[in-house]
Formats: sequence, structure tokens, C-alpha cells
Amino acid sequence: MKFDFSIIIPTKNEEKNIEKCLKSILCQTQRRIEILIVDSLSSDKTILLIKNLIKKKRNDVHIRIIKKNCPAEKAIAYGIHKSKGEIISFLGADDRLYNQNTLRYVNKKLDSKKFEILYGSYQIIDEEDNPIKIIKSVKFDRDFILNKENYICATSLFFKKTIFNKVKKSLDDGYDFAFILKYSKHIKFLKTGKILSMFKIHEMSNSTNFYKNLINIKKDYFISKKYGGKFLNNYHRRYLIIKILSNLNLLWIAELKRKFSLKKLLNRNINFKKNSKDVKDRILQKV
Repeated sequence: MKFDFSIIIPTKNEEKNIEKCLKSILCQTQRRIEILIVDSLSSDKTILLIKNLIKKKRNDVHIRIIKKNCPAEKAIAYGIHKSKGEIISFLGADDRLYNQNTLRYVNKKLDSKKFEILYGSYQIIDEEDNPIKIIKSVKFDRDFILNKENYICATSLFFKKTIFNKVKKSLDDGYDFAFILKYSKHIKFLKTGKILSMFKIHEMSNSTNFYKNLINIKKDYFISKKYGGKFLNNYHRRYLIIKILSNLNLLWIAELKRKFSLKKLLNRNINFKKNSKDVKDRILQKV
């Protein structure tokens, strides 16, 4: 079967999110959809929930589960390699399409030969699926994205597979920031103000997410540098700040360890002196 769309979803232990994500695709009025789930050895009920939805899906929607132990970037690259749809998009397992007409709208916008990549607005939701705010799409400005801020959300980015006929297929750096910088050098991006997806953000208080953000800051700087970003641009400054903070944090930890060790040593000496005095007093009492 030929597919109009291929939606690629990397998963790893996403039992809390995967059903809502898939249902946002399965309810689409657009026909002939391929869903490629690249699963990195989930140990929870992720696969079971997907298989349950496969039993209830429409005949013109095809869901494939590909088991591959790899990070999200490589999972998406592998999904693209295996995809058969004319238009490709990515979703995180905790994200979803905005409404049931999203793919039909995208298909109509990319129907002409003039544009091959479309991006739009997106809605941010919290961990409880409550809407926080809508991020409106703005006019494409490669220099701004390269040196200041990437304002295009990967979940609201759709592209024709034909772009790989013009630019060599490679997603080694990632599927959002690097993808935009690489392909915008050769292909026009079409903007729409329409909301295309819902993007979930997670609490910064979670230490895992905090360190992931630090890693992303470092990664964004090196991607910006690779594609010709200016010296001391926004990405560079953020990277320098986290480097300084990281070094200060290491110094602070080292100082704490030093003080803690000194305190332990002092306590040990105090206890030794105290014990010595007690022994001396007991000996004197016996004499």
C-alpha cells in the first residue's frame, strides 16, 4: 500500500503517554497513514498497549513496531529509512497531533511542488495535559535560528521525502535543530499560522530533565558552530555559562568534601581526646 504520511515515534517505556499519542493519529480524517514505532527495548506495557490499538485501527492505517535499541535521533533516522510515506513527520511519545484534521490540512498545503517543508504553530501542555500556551509560528529566518533561537518545534514540522533527492539524507546531529539548519540551505520552508501539534513539557525540578537540558545546550552550541554560527552567539554564550557554572559547582563540591573531611577529622580528634580523658579519670579513680 502507498502511504500519504509516515509518522515516526521513538519509544522507551512510554506506557503513560503512547495511547494518547497514537489516538491523535488514528482519529485523523486523512487516509493512508503509516505509523512507525521505533522501540528501544521497553520493559513496561508500551508494546502491549500499542498492540491493543492495532486491533482497533482502520484498514488504511498501518502501524509497524520496530525494535531497535538506540537513542531517539538514531531511531528517527532508522524510521525515515524504513518509511514508505510521501510526507514524513516525527512525534515524541508524549506529544500528539493537534486535532483530527491536522494531516489533511498539511497534505493540502504541501500538495503543490513549490514547497517541500511545512512548519506551524504548536500548543504547549504540561504533564497533566493541561494547555499552557500557544507558540505562534513566525516568518522563517535562518540567520536568527542559527545564532539566536530555534523557534520551530519538531512536532510541527512536516516534509516530503523528495527532499532527500536534493540533499543527502543524514540525521546524525538530530531531527530538529540540525535538520532545519541543514535543509534550509537548499529548500524553502513554508510557514503556516495553524496549530499542528501539542508539545509536552516536563517539570524542571526533575534532576534528570535538568541535566538533559544542560546536554541539549551543549549540543545546540556545537550544531550552531558546525553550520556556521557566529562567535559568541546565543548558543555559544549559554554553553559558556553552563561551563562556568559547572566548574563552580565542581569547586563547591570539592570544597564541601574538604570541609566535611576536616570536620570528620576534628570530630574524631575530639572524640579521641574525650575518650582519653574518660579513661584517664577512671584510672585515677581506681588508684
